Amino acid sequence: MKTLPRRLKKHTIRYTVVSIFILATLITATVAIGLQYYFSKSMATETASELFQLASKNTKNHLLATDIKAESLTLILAQIGELVAENEIAPDTYNIFAEVLKSNSDLYAIYIGLDNGDFYELINLEASPKIRAQIKASYKDRWVSVTINGQGEQRKRTFNYFDANMQLRASRAEPSHYDATTRPWFVNASQASVYRTDPYLFQHLQAPGRTYSTKVPNTNITLAVDIALSSIDAYLTKQGLNAQGKTDKDIYLFQQSGEIISTNKSQTRQLSTLTSSPLPLTVAEQQLVQSSGEIIVSNENDWAPIDFSVAGAPHGYSIDYLNLISQMTGLNFKFVNGFSWLELTEKFKQNDIDILQPIFKNKNNAQLGLYSNSFLSLPFAIITQELGQGSDNNISHLSQLNGKELAIPAGWSIIESVKAHFPQISIIELASTKAVLEAVANGEVYAGLDNEIIFSYTQKQFFIENIKYHTNIDFSPAKVSHNLHFMVNKSRADLLAIINKAIKHISLEQHQFLKDKWLSDKQIEKQELSVVPHKELLQLTERKDSYDQLVPLEIDGVLHYIYLTPANHDHSEFLAILTPSDSIFASSNAKVQLSILITSVCLFFVLPVSWLFSGPIVKPIKQLAQENEKIKNRQYASVTKVATNIKEIDALAVSLVEMSSAIQHHEKSQIELMDAFIQLIAQTIDDKSPYTGNHCKRVPDLGLSLANAAAESNSPPFKDFSFKSEEEYREFKTAAWLHDCGKIITPEHIVDKGSKLETIYNRIHEVRMRFEVLWRDAEIEFHQQLAKNPEQKQQLSAALADKQQQLTDDFAFIASANVGGEFMSDDKVARLTELAKITWQRHFDDTLGLSPVEELNLKSSKPTLPATETLLIDKPEHIIARTNAPNFDDKLGIKMTIPEHQYNLGELYNLSISRGTLTAEDRFKINEHIIGTIKMLDKLPFPKELARVPRYASTHHETLIGTGYPRKLSAEDLSIPERVLVIADIFEALTAGDRPYKKAKSLSVAIDILHKFALEQHIDFDLFELFLTSGVYLDFAEKHMKDEQIDKVNIAQYIRKNKQEIAIAS
Repeated sequence: MKTLPRRLKKHTIRYTVVSIFILATLITATVAIGLQYYFSKSMATETASELFQLASKNTKNHLLATDIKAESLTLILAQIGELVAENEIAPDTYNIFAEVLKSNSDLYAIYIGLDNGDFYELINLEASPKIRAQIKASYKDRWVSVTINGQGEQRKRTFNYFDANMQLRASRAEPSHYDATTRPWFVNASQASVYRTDPYLFQHLQAPGRTYSTKVPNTNITLAVDIALSSIDAYLTKQGLNAQGKTDKDIYLFQQSGEIISTNKSQTRQLSTLTSSPLPLTVAEQQLVQSSGEIIVSNENDWAPIDFSVAGAPHGYSIDYLNLISQMTGLNFKFVNGFSWLELTEKFKQNDIDILQPIFKNKNNAQLGLYSNSFLSLPFAIITQELGQGSDNNISHLSQLNGKELAIPAGWSIIESVKAHFPQISIIELASTKAVLEAVANGEVYAGLDNEIIFSYTQKQFFIENIKYHTNIDFSPAKVSHNLHFMVNKSRADLLAIINKAIKHISLEQHQFLKDKWLSDKQIEKQELSVVPHKELLQLTERKDSYDQLVPLEIDGVLHYIYLTPANHDHSEFLAILTPSDSIFASSNAKVQLSILITSVCLFFVLPVSWLFSGPIVKPIKQLAQENEKIKNRQYASVTKVATNIKEIDALAVSLVEMSSAIQHHEKSQIELMDAFIQLIAQTIDDKSPYTGNHCKRVPDLGLSLANAAAESNSPPFKDFSFKSEEEYREFKTAAWLHDCGKIITPEHIVDKGSKLETIYNRIHEVRMRFEVLWRDAEIEFHQQLAKNPEQKQQLSAALADKQQQLTDDFAFIASANVGGEFMSDDKVARLTELAKITWQRHFDDTLGLSPVEELNLKSSKPTLPATETLLIDKPEHIIARTNAPNFDDKLGIKMTIPEHQYNLGELYNLSISRGTLTAEDRFKINEHIIGTIKMLDKLPFPKELARVPRYASTHHETLIGTGYPRKLSAEDLSIPERVLVIADIFEALTAGDRPYKKAKSLSVAIDILHKFALEQHIDFDLFELFLTSGVYLDFAEKHMKDEQIDKVNIAQYIRKNKQEIAIAS
């Protein structure tokens, strides 16, 4: 039977095209990112290699230059004429040394030693900040010379302190057993070449360094130059910084054996330290401490963690213990290192060392000196190979090693005891604990003997493997002590009691602290580096093919790149740069990750496009809708033309942009028209009365300046204030321009009222005419009396003069009261009342010639003429009743007290005004302009962005304590823009120089008045301070005030020193 061919699965063209698009996109992206990653990684590796090569080259050159400079200086100085004359230093030698030290800041000291042990040194006090304290130098000193000479008990060390001009300033001396001929730099020096020591501790500086020395030809002199290792550490630290100033690599300068000479990590490894309070000492003990001077203490090179040195710097349990004793007693311990244990012991015997430590108590050591109390117990251990000879045996008694080789560090006092009690054991003395470990691990000896903690610490530090430990060793019949002591030289026997006293008083907590710090396995990794911390570095030194290139190695599970290069010609020192791979590839990995992210994002946005073939139509239409939404939100500036290849949609996009531009132009015109109307209203109000000057124009100027200062201020009161948009700024500006728009309904004669009797005109002239009448009456009476009594002419003339003078004074008083410039006290009001009682005769009808309104206001019938009138009078017709009682909508929040009458024109009533020229009725009529402002602006349909204009414009007469008007608002009700307008309105009014009814205040007086208002909480104190500190007040003054008004203002007197000052002042 013929089978039909299998029908292939059919797909739509959309599905096919999209599938191919997805596959092609993914392949392209994968290949591109893969290539980018490969080349980025290659470039990063090459760049790192080049950078490391450069750093290595620079470091080697720096080290070589340091060596060459030190060696050259040593040889040059050795060629100078007579450095010493008759076994004394020559007069010019120190001057020569000083010039050399000044020119080479990394040199610590230059000195010479004679073959009789005498020593002459010049120290550069500016080589390290530690030096002055170490050798008790003053800040006035620049140089210190150290001279050691004399024989036996007469031998002493003399310190001479010189200033910058090499003038001797002070001297001091102390006993010394120092012998230059025993020092390595003296012993190993030779002519025509320079000997360089390994790092050791400089005795005076108590910091590590190296010494370069040579024999001066044809003399008994050895000359030496000291260089502190801190300069090398600093250089390596600088080389270890990346472009961001952070350490991203470890750099080690180390010996082939692994001991570190210098590293950039030494400054970052900080161990906790222990402190203690001083012991109470007797007077005799205190005197002994003061006279003891420097106490020289031994410091071994390699007995970690008890007593060892790191690049010459002392470390270890016993070092911390001695420092603790020093704190408790005041004894001044100075450590000396750079010698083997045998050499230290020999120096102790020669009294060059005062304390030998640490030491076990046994028969051999007892002859050397005096034991202190024990300060630590260290059990012994025997080591054998873990895999190899001795691995199957568990050694618990030393006799189990009979017939075998046992390695012990050279010079140990236990050696003689082992030889005496176990003669069948072959003792092999090796240079150090490390040498013992290596000999056992390599099968060169059967076993090794040392303290368990020393073995463990050294093994971990030097990565020595294949070691098996045997503890709790029985040494019988030999008596072996596990306790460590300090051994005091017999010549310093007087120190023993004080040291033992301190040991006795060291607490259990302090002992535990030291054990946790130095003897705990968890703390070993935190110790100061003495050897390179990675085994792989030591292994690479044996592979010459790994030199001068990046070598990838996994260290502690993390991939690192190591760059190793020999630091000298004989390959005895190496320079290694170690950095995690993440640091090298961080940039390239970040770029790849970013590429993947960008590609993923692009795919995320691009893939849907492949499904929507209608995209070329739908997308631009949606974009047009978005642009239309911008027009709706009045974001005209951000409207852009939509790009499309479809002609009709392109035409629509063009028309949309043109429409947006047209609407924007129209809106701008409307805004400009509205602003013009607003400014026109303000100008009309200013033009309405010369008494208001340009107030409506200047207040917005000042208000905007202060508001901008508040928006730009970072001080706490204004940190949340700013104009978040142009609309908010325009809203405040509009309110400032309209703040007094209600004055357009205020009667002009009220605004212009410059005197108390002024209405439409100044009624002082009526009063004056009454005085004229009284003057004439006085003259008439004089002539009438003179006609009757001519013989009394003289008396009558005098009476007339007195009467007229009184009238003149009385009118002057009333005229002065009318001005309103001074406060009307009770006695002045009483005088007005008395003057008001003076009468005069009116012969004319005062109801004639009145306006209809005045006739309606008449309260009395026509009087009989002539009528007697008083000089000043409050008539009923002076009361102008209210025609329409104010009725305020509750939503306006107006809380103003309304006077009973609309006006009171009474003459005595007006003249009795205590301050100013306005009655309560007048004041309300003027204040009523705010109500007019509120009503007018409330009726206007402000757009949303200008909704707060009515509020801002109507609150500039409010105070922070609720005493203002029209709403009696308090501080919590007033925003910063409202408070700004309060200050602007007051300050402009105080300083305005174009108002006829008052003199303008000077700048200082106006500021002082504002300060009082701030203290009384009428205005905001924070804004007042900003008004001063921002300089807004001065800018306004220079712009709007007359030169004679602008005087000096000490704004400091107005700035509060604390937050309570305003409350206290109030």
